[in-house]
Amino acid sequence: MRGSFRAILPLLFVATSSVLADLNDALIPLTLKQMARTDRLPKPVEEAVLFTEVALDLGLPKYGASEGWPGEALSRMALSRLNNLSNSKTAKEIQAFLAEGFISTSLEPDTPADPLWGDLIKRSGEGGIHTPTSPEALLKKIKALGKIKFKVTRVENRTTHLHVEADRSGAEYSASWLTSWTDTKPPKLINLTVKNFETIISEGPWFHDVTNTVIGKNSRFEPQVLHGIDHWAQRITRIGDLSLAGHHGLAVGDVDGDGLEDLYVCDGGSLPNQLYLQQPDGTAKEVALDWGVAWLEDSRSALFVDLDNDGDQDLVVATIAMIAFAENLNNQAFKLRGGFPGAPYPFSLSAADFDLDGDLDIYTCIYGAGNQPKKRGFEASSPNPFNEAENGGRNVLLSNLGGFQFADVTREVGLDQNNTRWSFSASWEDYDRDGDPDLYVANDFGRNCLYQNNNGQFSNIARRAGVEDMAAGMSVSWGDSNRDGAPDLLIGNMFSSAGQRVSYQRNYEAGKKRMARGNTLFIASKDGFQDASIASGITNGGWAWSSGFADLNNDGWQDLVVTNGYLSNSRDDDL
Repeated sequence: MRGSFRAILPLLFVATSSVLADLNDALIPLTLKQMARTDRLPKPVEEAVLFTEVALDLGLPKYGASEGWPGEALSRMALSRLNNLSNSKTAKEIQAFLAEGFISTSLEPDTPADPLWGDLIKRSGEGGIHTPTSPEALLKKIKALGKIKFKVTRVENRTTHLHVEADRSGAEYSASWLTSWTDTKPPKLINLTVKNFETIISEGPWFHDVTNTVIGKNSRFEPQVLHGIDHWAQRITRIGDLSLAGHHGLAVGDVDGDGLEDLYVCDGGSLPNQLYLQQPDGTAKEVALDWGVAWLEDSRSALFVDLDNDGDQDLVVATIAMIAFAENLNNQAFKLRGGFPGAPYPFSLSAADFDLDGDLDIYTCIYGAGNQPKKRGFEASSPNPFNEAENGGRNVLLSNLGGFQFADVTREVGLDQNNTRWSFSASWEDYDRDGDPDLYVANDFGRNCLYQNNNGQFSNIARRAGVEDMAAGMSVSWGDSNRDGAPDLLIGNMFSSAGQRVSYQRNYEAGKKRMARGNTLFIASKDGFQDASIASGITNGGWAWSSGFADLNNDGWQDLVVTNGYLSNSRDDDL
C-alpha cells in the first residue's frame, strides 16, 4: 500500500465558490474532502492534455540572418569550425581551419597558482603576446585543455567573442576567446586571443552526492523522486496539475524539536509534497502523510516559520489552490488552519515582521496574471513588452493578525506600486539600518523593485538607489560580500550567450541588452548601491534560478551559490 502514493493520499483542498465570493478573497477555513481513489488516477496516456507551444513577442525586427542579423551567420559558421577544430586528431586536419600566418596567444598562460579550499587556482586577465602558431603547436594546446565547449557571446565584423569551458582529469578551465576570421567560404582563423583565463586544479570533488544515502530508503523515493518531468507529463492529465518548468521550492527547519534540521519538498500537482525528518544517523524519514501535509496541489514554495510565537516551526505552502497555513502541534504533526485564495499562480514566499508588532507576516510573489482552468502562465497571458512588462500577477502582503488569521494589506501599506511585474522572488533586509525590514522584489521581464519601509509604509526607491536591474530577475539574496558591515544585493538573472550575441548587433535596442547579461551584484555605498557585477566576475551563472550567499569554506567571506539549468531532452553528454 505504501508503494502507491496515489492510493494513500486522498486529501484535497476544497473551497466552495460561494464562500470565496462572499468573503472577497479574505482568509477562509479549508475543508477536507475524501476522494475516491479512482478520482485521482491518471487517464490513459492517449487522452493526456497536449501542451501547446506559446510564442512570445520579443519585439525583434523581422529580419533574416542575411539581412538584419548578419552576425548570426558568422556565429553559426565559427561555432561549427571551432568544434571541428577542437576534435581534430592530426596537425593536417588543424591546418584546414587556419589562415596563412595564423597567430595566437597562450591558451593556458603559465601563471602562479593560488590555494583555494586545498585546491589550486590559476588566473590571468590576458593570454600574453601573439606569436606565430603552427598547426602542430595549436593541436598540442587544444588537446591539453581536454573536452572543450564553445559559446559565441558576440560578433563584431569578422571577430567572434566566445565563452570557453574545458575539463580534463583534475582540472577545470574557463576563458574568454576572441577569434578573427577571413572573409572566405569557409572562413579560416586569422588569430586567437585569450582573455580572463582561469584554471582550477582540484585534488577531488568539493561536494559528494548523498541523496540516495539520506532519503533513498523511503518508499516514495524510487517511484516519485527519481522520475523526471518527461515521465510525469505522460501520466498527469490535467494542465492545472503540473508545472513543466519544475518551479518547486523547499523549506528547511527543525519541525519535531530534536535539534536536527528537517526538509519539506514541494512537488507538482497530483504528486504529494514530502516531509523528511532527519534521523540521528543522518538519514531522513518521509512522514508527510502521517503529519498531514502530503498535499497533492501544485506547490511552488514553502516556509517553516513560527506564526503563533509558541516556539515551534509552523508551515506555509504556496499552492495553486491558495496559500495554506498549517500549525505545528507539539512537534508531532501539522494541522491545517486556513488558507488565502486570493493569490493565484503563487511562485515564492518570504516572511518578516514588517510592522514590528511581534509576529511574522507573509509576502507572496505572484508570477503571471493568467490562471484559467485550461491555461496557465504564458498560455493565459504573455509578458508585454518582454523587457519591461507590467501585466503580470499582483503580489500580496498578508499581515499576521494572530490565531492564524491574515489580512491582505498590500494596498494599505503602499506595496501596490509597480506591483504587476512578473515577480519570481523577494527578500527582506533592513538595508538602511533604521530598524525595520525593507523588501527587494526580483521581477522577470523588466525592472526590479526596492520597497523602503518607513514605519510600516513602503515606497519603491529602486531607481533612486540604483538597483532596478532591468533583466530576467529570478532570485534575490542579501549578504555582506566585502565585509564592510553593510548588506549587499545579489540578483540571479538569466545569462544567455545567444541573447548577448543578438543584443549587441546594430538592430537591437540598447535598453534591452541588459536582459541577457546574467547575475547582478550591487555593493552597498553611502549613496545607494554600485553595480560590481562585471568587476566581480559573477555574471555568467548560466540560466540562474536561485542564487545565494553562503560561507562554504568557513573563511569568513561570503561565497556565491547559483542553481541553474533548464528543461532539455536527453543528450549525448548528459551524466
